[in-house]
Parts: sequence; structure tokens; C-alpha cells
Amino acid sequence: MIGLLKLGIALKENKLKTIELALLTLMVLALPSIEAPKNIFLVFFVIMALFRQISNKSTSWQFWDWLFLLCIGSAFLSALFAGITPGDEWKGFGVLVTYVSVGWMISRANYTKTEIAWLFWVAVIGVIPPLIWGFCQYLWLHTKHDLQLHSVGHVNHSAIYLAIIFGASVGASLSLWQSVSTKMRITLLALSVFLLIGLFVGDSRGALGVASLMALILITVLSMNAKMKWLAYGVLALTAVLAVSLSSSVVTKQIDLQKKGMILSYRDKVWNVSLEASRFYPVLGIGLDNWKLLKPEDIKKSVEARNKVYNPDDYYFVGHSHNIYLTALVERGYLGLSVLLLLVFAWLRQLVKTFALTRSDATAAYLWAGSFSAWLVTFGVGTVNTTLHHEHGILAFLFLGLYLSYARQHAQSKT
Repeated sequence: MIGLLKLGIALKENKLKTIELALLTLMVLALPSIEAPKNIFLVFFVIMALFRQISNKSTSWQFWDWLFLLCIGSAFLSALFAGITPGDEWKGFGVLVTYVSVGWMISRANYTKTEIAWLFWVAVIGVIPPLIWGFCQYLWLHTKHDLQLHSVGHVNHSAIYLAIIFGASVGASLSLWQSVSTKMRITLLALSVFLLIGLFVGDSRGALGVASLMALILITVLSMNAKMKWLAYGVLALTAVLAVSLSSSVVTKQIDLQKKGMILSYRDKVWNVSLEASRFYPVLGIGLDNWKLLKPEDIKKSVEARNKVYNPDDYYFVGHSHNIYLTALVERGYLGLSVLLLLVFAWLRQLVKTFALTRSDATAAYLWAGSFSAWLVTFGVGTVNTTLHHEHGILAFLFLGLYLSYARQHAQSKT
């Protein structure tokens, strides 16, 4: 209550920031739930944030500003000089600009600690209504064949979104455990378990596997109390045992694929397409979101041009690469892949370099956890699925931006 009062006073003193935060809050709430409004709120948030930041000129240009600019600039070149055109290269470029802009604007916004915490909790709590509705559609109404968040869509994308939120929730539970009431502890624990159940009910093995690893890491590095640490391990293990015992969707799927000898679900053959297509336009790629335009005859021609025998059974065309790194290589070339790898290591370096902040206060700890979960899910699940897609791309950069903003202000307060 005190935090909300401080937030209200601060916003009253800055009308532009009030509008900006309202738009961002509405966008985050709509992100997993409502398609059109989230895009409208996002566009107006970026415009308002740009206007306010240009007017204030209060935030100095730093490394992350150059990196965000590099992400957008390299993608622009890949769209402008797309190897396969016309296609959806400009649509793909627009998606990338969308999620990068969100992280970039938030990182420079100079939000207060209370405002940053507010946005974090809006993102976490905002997933509950669409998840409940997703359970209803899948388990009771049978209007969906799998568990989906309404506006996120496809089961894999929904699972990626849930995995990021799950990590943020676990981090918040661990960070706040010692300082909140018993009722709040139960609430935080129930939220994390609810999200984990959603991952088990979903069909994404990659998202569940990375989310489980992420929970183990967060429990290990954030828990300051031995009893709390072992309690968290126990809850995680118990949930897994129950999921296996009750034959949850993801467990059943894994067993079926193992029996058929298809553990990778044709992904190895999809990756073969990407590796061959990466030879077409190696510098700038075929264009963002143009993987689906690849045709068997193009791959056959490329293979035979190298005096190799083309076997159609070695290739599988599904419309996307099922791998964030191969997607970057094919669609944005070596330039795009280099920028992506730079982002991977810069983000990880930021997390490692500022880990000591998690010992300063609970807010720093759960903001770090949110950013870490976004990093691990994006680049971990990204080895077997398409990450940095629209909704979960925005979510990932939202958590990155929030933590960068907090870390930037902490660094400025010490100078």
C-alpha cells in the first residue's frame, strides 16, 4: 500500500511519465490476453517514451544503447537487402523493432524503483487470467487441442511465455520469502506451482526442461536460508513426481516420441534445411521471416551444386527453423548471427557483473531473476524452438529493460 502511494505521488508530479507508464501497463496486461489493444498500447508507449526522453535529454548514451541500435540496424540491412524477395522481410523487421524498442525505451526511462517493481508485478500477475482461460478451453470446453494463452497462441509460444514468467515468479518467491507474511508466502508459492503445472500440462518439452533447470539455479543462487532452499527443492520435485504419476501432456508426448524413435520431432531434418539455406546469402541472409519461402527445389539445387547427392528424406519443411541461432544465420546472415551472439554474451555478462545487487534488497533480486529467466528461456529453449517471437520477445526484453534500468540507476546513485 505504501509503495502504491509513493507511486501515485511520483506520477502526479510528472504527467508525461504518468501517461507513458499507463500505456506500458496496459500493454503488458494485454500482452498475453488481447491481440489488437496490446499493439496499439505498445506503439503509443514507444512514441510517448521517445518524446519524453528526447525532451529530457537526461540519460547518457551507454553500451546497451549501442547494442539495441545495432540489433535494429543489422536487421534493417537484412530486410533492405533480403536475398529472397518479395516476402515478409519488412514484417519480420517490424516484429524485431517492436521487442527491441520496448527493452530499449524501458532501459532509458529512469523509472523509480517503485515504478519498476510495479511493471514487474503487472507482467507476472497479468498471465493468470489468460492461463486460467487456457485451462478452461483445453481441459473442459475442449475448444483447444492444447494449452494456449489467448493472445500468444501456439502451444510452444505459450509455453515459452509461461517459462519466463515462471522464472520471475520463483525469483520473487525466493527474494521475498523472509520479509513477507505467511499468507503472502503461500500466495507466492501457489503462483509458482500454478505456472509450473501449466508447463507440465503444455506440450513443450524444451520450455519445461529449461524452466526446471532455471528453477534449480535460482533456488541455489538466491536462497539465503538452508531450510527454504530444501523446501523449494522439495516442492519442485513433488510437482514433477505428480506430473509423471498423472501422465501430464508433456510426459505422455515424450514417451510416445521415444517409442517412435522421434525424440527431436524432425527438428534435425529442419536444421538440415537451415544449414543448407545459410549458403544462399551468407552475409545478410534471405530476409527476416522468410524461412517459410524456402523450397525443396532450392535445397536440392544447392546440394547438387556441391556435387552431393540430394536425399529428400534428410530435409523437412515446416515454415520456420526451430532454432533461434539457425534462424538468425539463414534470415539475417553472418551479420545477424554475430549481433545475436553479442546480445547473448552481453546480457549474460550484465547478469554476472551485477549479481551482487541481489544481496542488496529483494527488489534487485527478483528483477535479476526476471532478467535471468528471460535470458535462459530465450537462448536455451531457442536451441529447439523459435524464441524472440512477438509476445515472448516483448516479455523477454521487458524484463531485460527493467533490470537494466534498475542497474543503471543503482550505478548512478553511487557516483
